Amino acid sequence: MGFDLTFMQVFLCGIAFFGAGIIDSISGGGGLITIPVMLALGIPTHFITGTNIASAWVGTGVAAGEFIKSRNVHWKSALITLPFAVAGSSLGAKLNLLMPDQYLKIFMIAAIPCIAVFLLINKQFGEQDRVAEQSMRRIVLGSVFTGLVLGTYMGFYGPGAGLFFMLSYAAFLKLNMVRANGNARFVIAIAMIASVITYAMSGAVIWKLVIVATIFNVAGSYIGASLAIKKGAGIIRPVMYIVLALLIIKVIIG
Repeated sequence: MGFDLTFMQVFLCGIAFFGAGIIDSISGGGGLITIPVMLALGIPTHFITGTNIASAWVGTGVAAGEFIKSRNVHWKSALITLPFAVAGSSLGAKLNLLMPDQYLKIFMIAAIPCIAVFLLINKQFGEQDRVAEQSMRRIVLGSVFTGLVLGTYMGFYGPGAGLFFMLSYAAFLKLNMVRANGNARFVIAIAMIASVITYAMSGAVIWKLVIVATIFNVAGSYIGASLAIKKGAGIIRPVMYIVLALLIIKVIIG
């Protein structure tokens, strides 16, 4: 690795991953906390993405498990989405190597405030679960769209992907926020496996940091998933606004 981490660096990263686990399990967007913290603590940039994904993967799986146990995953749409999310993620990673992300950033600067306004106006959005009313054709098309488009975004850029997966499930399949979040946690947890393996094989992971960060992240993810399941849209919606605000800040400042 060529460098040593101090106890304080590891501890502060652990605290960041704890908070990220809570936010990720409620709405997605935990990386908007962990990545800036790792940068601020002087973690070498070429280790940050791999370490972040490796540290968050188990926590995402724990959150997915809590949603599964509480029967808050719509299996039909989640399983249709999964292969397209994996394919989209691979496509996004390839696109990232071919073109700058400034075009996506311009789009997001315009789109994120529109999403926030939409959520503010439509206060009942995601409150009711109406997926049973949807045709199989709509479920398939919505799931394929969610997987391919947002999987590509996840591979190309990444921040806030969990939030966008959740919103897409709520908008197109009419899942309530809790089940939409359960779908998002499940799909992302499985899709992250390939990324963890890729970064691990490339040596771009700080494993001694991952061990500590994972423990903190699992604890935060368990708390966040429990809160999301118990409180529903009442806690998911305000956290979404926080994540959208953090995302627009990141897009603007780079």
